[in-house]
Amino acid sequence: MKRTLLYIIALMFVSAGFVSCDVIDENDRYIEVEEQGGERVQRLLIEEFTGHKCVNCPDGAAIVHEIQEYYPGRVMVIGIHAGMLAMPTGEFANQNFITADGQTYYNSFGVQANPAALLNRVHFTGEDWAVRTKEKWMTYAISELGKEPVCEVTPVVEYNAETRELQVTTEVEAYENMPANLNLQVQIVENVIGMQLKPGDVVDEEYEHNHVFRAAANGTWGESIESLPAGETRSYTCNATISEKWVPENCAVVVFVYENESKRVLQCNQATVVAE
Repeated sequence: MKRTLLYIIALMFVSAGFVSCDVIDENDRYIEVEEQGGERVQRLLIEEFTGHKCVNCPDGAAIVHEIQEYYPGRVMVIGIHAGMLAMPTGEFANQNFITADGQTYYNSFGVQANPAALLNRVHFTGEDWAVRTKEKWMTYAISELGKEPVCEVTPVVEYNAETRELQVTTEVEAYENMPANLNLQVQIVENVIGMQLKPGDVVDEEYEHNHVFRAAANGTWGESIESLPAGETRSYTCNATISEKWVPENCAVVVFVYENESKRVLQCNQATVVAE
């Protein structure tokens, strides 16, 4: 097991009921974490609940981007626009990123306000299921990425530009005996340009909304899959259509395996719709 010193800006710990944050000394901003050797890599799924009228959401998106930069290729993100601050009203009347499935996730995970984030859908002790204190996201990300992977998931995407039909074949390989009662989820996301409200009631008309959740290709909660013993591999295929409203070159497919009861994500991965 290779130990790598990652230079990570440490979390400002926020105590409940306090407005101010404690500042971490510069000399304490180096956190040593385990990194898997070889090809077995644990990845992290961040489901970020956001909205274009949420003035604090751009700061949340910046933290998510920072996590991705520290762990290149290991962090998959789905930006779920839901709740009152995502409603297409007023000057945002022509910008609607809300989906029925996104609203279902928002309600099912008890989101109280945006921004909030699920990290591998783990319900961390003392937190809402969707963590509202965005300054803690990095700490929980480090915790999840330091775990040993149970399995690997590998999506292969075939896209027909003429029909806009998409076929996703996901290979699931068990590194160890996998838990029972698992689901495989296949979701489509898109990077788009749109309006975003910022502090001071400033509207940024060229804001880049990344990883916008567009559709659940194999159902709201995915499909049931086999609990594989160590060393076994299975493939699962689903089909979807890329809407005329979406830009295929800006779209990606995110796949993940999770425990149906706890909703905890075991592994995730992604692939672009149009080959790069």
